[in-house]
Amino acid sequence: MKKVFLLVLLGLQVVAQNKLSLPRSTPETEGVNSQGILNFLEAANKSKHEFHSFMLIRHGKVVSENWWAPYRSDLKHTMYSTSKSFTATAIGFAVAEKKLSVSDKVVSFFPDDLPEKIGPNLADLEIRDLLSMSVGHEKENANFIATSDNWVKEFLKTPIVHTPGTKFLYNTPATYMLSAIIQKVTGQKVIDYLQPRLFEPLGIQNIDWEVDPKGINTGGYGLRLKTEDMAKFGLLFLQKGKWNGKQIIPAAWIEEASSMKIMQDLPKGVTTRDSSDWHQGYAYQMWRCRNNGYRADGANGQFIIILPEKDAVIAITAEAPDMQNEINLVWKYILPALKDSKLPKNAKALTELNAKSKSLATPISVKNKASQWKEKISGKTYGVYSSTRALKAVKFEFEGDNLNVSLTTDSVNHTLKFGNGTWVENTTTKFGPYLVARARGNRIGQSPFKTANSYTWLDDKTLELTLKYIESPHTETIVCAFDGDYVTLDFQNIFNKNAARTLIKAVISPEMTNAPKLIVRGDDMGYSHSGNEALIKSYVEGIETSIEIIVPSPWFPEAVKMLEKNPKIDVGLHFAITSEWDNVKWRPLTAAPSLRNKDGYFYPMLFHNKNYPMQAVMDNDWKIEDIEQELRAQIEMAKKYIPRLSHVSGHMGSLAFTKEMKEMTARIGKEYGIQMVDAGSTHIQYTGYEFRNKTTEERIEGFIKMLDKLEAGKTYVFVEHPGLDNEELRAISHIGYEDVAKERQDVTTVFTSEKVKEAVVRKGISLVSYKEVLGVK
Repeated sequence: MKKVFLLVLLGLQVVAQNKLSLPRSTPETEGVNSQGILNFLEAANKSKHEFHSFMLIRHGKVVSENWWAPYRSDLKHTMYSTSKSFTATAIGFAVAEKKLSVSDKVVSFFPDDLPEKIGPNLADLEIRDLLSMSVGHEKENANFIATSDNWVKEFLKTPIVHTPGTKFLYNTPATYMLSAIIQKVTGQKVIDYLQPRLFEPLGIQNIDWEVDPKGINTGGYGLRLKTEDMAKFGLLFLQKGKWNGKQIIPAAWIEEASSMKIMQDLPKGVTTRDSSDWHQGYAYQMWRCRNNGYRADGANGQFIIILPEKDAVIAITAEAPDMQNEINLVWKYILPALKDSKLPKNAKALTELNAKSKSLATPISVKNKASQWKEKISGKTYGVYSSTRALKAVKFEFEGDNLNVSLTTDSVNHTLKFGNGTWVENTTTKFGPYLVARARGNRIGQSPFKTANSYTWLDDKTLELTLKYIESPHTETIVCAFDGDYVTLDFQNIFNKNAARTLIKAVISPEMTNAPKLIVRGDDMGYSHSGNEALIKSYVEGIETSIEIIVPSPWFPEAVKMLEKNPKIDVGLHFAITSEWDNVKWRPLTAAPSLRNKDGYFYPMLFHNKNYPMQAVMDNDWKIEDIEQELRAQIEMAKKYIPRLSHVSGHMGSLAFTKEMKEMTARIGKEYGIQMVDAGSTHIQYTGYEFRNKTTEERIEGFIKMLDKLEAGKTYVFVEHPGLDNEELRAISHIGYEDVAKERQDVTTVFTSEKVKEAVVRKGISLVSYKEVLGVK
């Protein structure tokens, strides 16, 4: 009885699966010459492109389906701008449901995000202009996706210099606005809105779509679905919106969306459109093609080509460096193979085609003899000391004929397995190459990534690692060159292949179970623009792990923006009740009369200084009540603009210069739930060396020698003040400290020195932040 039930269950699963699949047929039965398809596949293999899949639909049936291993039919694939056609289809559904019309003004949907002055072109901009890429911008303003959390607002303030509807400009932000409009009028992301209307009827499952920082689907890119899903979408358009006999979207919309709306200008010196599939006109988020076709297309070779006159749909995924050349192969081999009537059976060609389809595979380096370096590097961890935060360490570990590689960043460890002469599949959170990797919210909304990995030795000391991100178009190659204790890593992909690349340098790091921990603290963010730049540089390119920010300082607003762009930096409030410089000053946030000089600024010094008589806090009648109010105000201001604030430190000793100050700051810290790190209440020890009156090289050597004094199991903090030697800092000084620019430039140089970073790695020092040490979440 159990066996019968199991058979019935399996039968139901097969039926369910078949309902999700398009019907199949043979090429000749549907009037397609098998030899033409075979010729296309052979030409694809010989081309400069890496094809991943190809599917041909004729008369509603799949007559050829091909995947180049390790790509498979069950894997989704990054669509890039093919996503645009799906976003436009969401608009089509919304029009059919009378939620909007293509003549609606764009500004009407976003009253809270409009610029102060609305020009006539922006006021006249309609949804149809977004659909047809005729917004009127002079150039595509895609930079804001990397710099802003409010993409709608940034789009609306981009100048529209041409009358909407009159000039074509390919404009991915315009498609994003369509997505934002759908979410505005339906309350759903595009992917969710399309679910019952498009994806469920077509049997499209297990897809994902990237979102922006506000949770809006990116619209113009970011969708991932399977090749057969692409074919289904194309077939829906070919069938004028009908699916299984049911009209799921009006035929009038399909006609409207696929017909030419605007013609592109020809490039200078070009007089004919005959050879270009990018100069045949543009529809609604679809390109018109030669041969009276139209298509959805995405970067690096993702195509859904619809040929109404041939009753055919072609779906292709690839990593192609020349998309025109790629589509030319379709016109050369597939188009002539599409005949007007059924063809006689051609068993020989069909057999060859099936055999070719089964043999398709992307190139893989052949298995070779192991290098002498295999034993030398296995189990070794190499710490990165070159100028990068992208990678902290790499570890190689051979396991039989496979190789495990661990890539450790500042926040996560990625362990990947590689086969020798074979692909080994992985699932990873490691991001691969991506055309829009700079975007805020980069790949949010997408599931972990599948890779197929292999390795080979290019020569006795050069290891090549190949990672195919098999749900995207892209391959990443890491070339590892070994030399003594060192390895250099060269990360290569389609985007940087022909560009100058920065090699990542690493050296063997000792395995230590209880390594000394070192906080490298950069103080005084906000005191100058140059200081802000140096502090960020010292983190991004150097060993700095925590930054202290002065809230009442003149460059605090800029510092906040810089820290927003670097969200991983640990930040502490550098509580200030002094303004030390002669040529730049700052004032308390509160009334604090006992902390102000006659001009209303903070006193320059905390303790008595003979060069500044009666200009120190301790020289005057300071009130602890004023300091407490100011401390509260600075904490609250810091938390308002930097919510991730992990601790409070004292500028010039401001937290602990008397016993009652220590008691007060401890009480305030407890009340706000924040650690006062300079008040003697942590287990962190200070470390340092004589920095003054030294050359730059002496300072570098002094720092390295200091590292030798750090003991296992203990946590230390090294405090200094990065800066840049430029005109701004040369204008900043106080009596007794005139060489500010030179000294602070040397701090930056020490913090970013490859020699210093290599020493940190070689000595097994663990660089940590206050946040890590204090356990702040």
